[in-house]
Formats: sequence, C-alpha cells, structure tokens
Amino acid sequence: MARKSLKDQIAEDVNHSQQLASDAELARLRSELAVYRNRYKAALAQIDRERERGDALVSLSGIKPVAKPLTKSVKAKKHDATAVLMLSDVHCEERVLPETVNGENDYSLDVCQRRLDELQERFLACLEHERNQANIRRVLVWLGGDFLTGHIHPDCVEVAQLSPMNATRWIAERLRTLIDAVASHAESVIVCTNAGNHGRSTEKNRIATELDHSWEQLMYFTLAREEKNKNVRWQIAEGHLGYVDLDGFLVRTTHGHSIKFAGGVYGLALPASKAIARWDAGRRADLTIFGHYHSWGWLRGARYVANGSVIGHSPYAERVASPERPCQGMAIIDHGRHEVTRAYPLFCDRDLRAKR
Repeated sequence: MARKSLKDQIAEDVNHSQQLASDAELARLRSELAVYRNRYKAALAQIDRERERGDALVSLSGIKPVAKPLTKSVKAKKHDATAVLMLSDVHCEERVLPETVNGENDYSLDVCQRRLDELQERFLACLEHERNQANIRRVLVWLGGDFLTGHIHPDCVEVAQLSPMNATRWIAERLRTLIDAVASHAESVIVCTNAGNHGRSTEKNRIATELDHSWEQLMYFTLAREEKNKNVRWQIAEGHLGYVDLDGFLVRTTHGHSIKFAGGVYGLALPASKAIARWDAGRRADLTIFGHYHSWGWLRGARYVANGSVIGHSPYAERVASPERPCQGMAIIDHGRHEVTRAYPLFCDRDLRAKR
C-alpha cells in the first residue's frame, strides 16, 4: 500500500480537527437549546399559575362577611342536663410509703384529706363552667365503694392506719362535708350508692349476703338517715346493681368487682362491654358507671364510664403494672340529646405535682 504524502496527511489532520470543532459547537448549541426550552416551559407554567391566581382573586371579589349570630338566641336554647360526680376507691386508711412505689406516691390520712378537698374544689369549678353550655340544676353523686381498705387480707391489716370501724367514721365525716358543699350549689342532689369489695367484714366475698357484711352499706344508711339538706335524696342500692332514672335516662351503677379483667391488651373495654351486654339483657341502661380498677376511662359506644381512685399508685398497682394518677370522674348527661356529651377525670394529685 502506497504511503500518503506529508501534504495529504496534513490535509487529513486539518479536516479531522475541523470536524471535531464542528461537533463540539453543535453539542454546545444543542445544550443551549435544551436550556432555553426548559426556561420556556417554566415560563409557560408560571403564566398559567398567575392566570389561575388572578381568576381565583376575581371569583372571591364578591364574597361578603356572614352576619354574626346573636348570642342571646344561643343562650336561650340551653338543654337541661345533669352533672355526675363519681366517688370511689378512696382507700382512706391505707398507708402507701414512697419507697414501696419508687417514689411515685405517698398516701396517708392527711394526704387523703388534701385530695378530697382538691376534688371538691375542682368539681364545683367545673360545675360552674359546664353551666355556660347547659342548664344544670341537678347533680348525681355516685358513692361507689372501697372508701376504706379494710382488713380483708393480712397485708391490708398491716398497712391500715385505722380499724375498719374508725376508717368508716373518718370517711363518713368527709363525705358529709362534700355532699353539703354540692347541695349548696345545686337545686337538686341525688346520692346513689354501691358498696365495694374492700369494705366487707368477712374474709371472703359473699354473693347473696354481701351487703349484710359491709361497713360501707351501714355508712350509707346512717348518712341517709341523718341527711338534713332538703334538696338531697338518697338512693341506696340494696343489690349488686343500682339504677337511677333521670327523667327517662337510666343510669346503672356498680362497684365493678364482678367485671372480670385479666389484663388484656384492650384494657377494660372488652370485659366491661361483655358485662354490660349481659346486664342489658335484663334491663337496658343508657349509662353504666363502675370503679374498682382504679383506671378512669370513658367509652361512648359502650355507654360506660370507669372511675379512677383517690389513693393512686400503690404496691398492688406496681405488682399488676397498672399505675394511675389520683383522679375521680365527672360526666354531663344532656337530656336534650339523651346521652353523655362530656366525661373527664377530675385530678386530685396536687400534692404529687408539688414535689416535682
């Protein structure tokens, strides 16, 4: 093969260099064209957004403010309602030492007194607040049992600051004070009761004669007999369940120790709902109130409110992994709607919060 002359090689290299330069320039122009195309698309999108914004402003230009409703017409349509105060599981004479619950609680007769005072203060304040929304002339006070710990187990005897009889007298005086305070802030007060499982005088719980051996049942009858307030009416349950008819709204009450609960993941909801369904088969209630488990809760669909406790955290709660801040319950029954429209805990833990 004949060798290319030097002149031909130089000419070929020059042509190759020119081709590379042309390709580079073409690539640059294509890149600039892509940039301009993207800018053009972005500009068109911005124009569309501004046009939509302008159309929206034009469409809103004719809107006028709505006339403010008259407050007087709203106030005139308040529904009649009943306020419910739930009191249970006080365990007044049980001593809880801080070292037995990792410093989460310190409970004694003095602390119990302070917590009951705080509870009364909070309830009366909440009662006045709720009257801004409803016509509340009547208060239902539920005394749900376990106001004392009693001597039902050997360890209960060891932690008790008072004997069952003296503990019953002690808590009865405090309940008398609280009921008098509520009566002075309401036209009508109904006190309904249930005895708890701790207030019994027997070692084991009984069924048919349970209330015949209850310190609390004796306390209820004594307080009812000595009632001096004309606007207070007592309704003492003489069986395991109590029923209170509030103008057609039926409230069922029970201490709660017959509701079997073994610590399921859904809490009290399932066992309480099953128990309520069985009770409803005999007599349907619009609301069921119970305590015993020291765990406040409201399940509107199941129509129940579970009450908390005044004692709060204890060695037993530590053992079963069920800590709860000291609280009791309050609910509002709206008779215009025929249902519970509000239910919430009344915390009485000021002594614990002061230590933090």
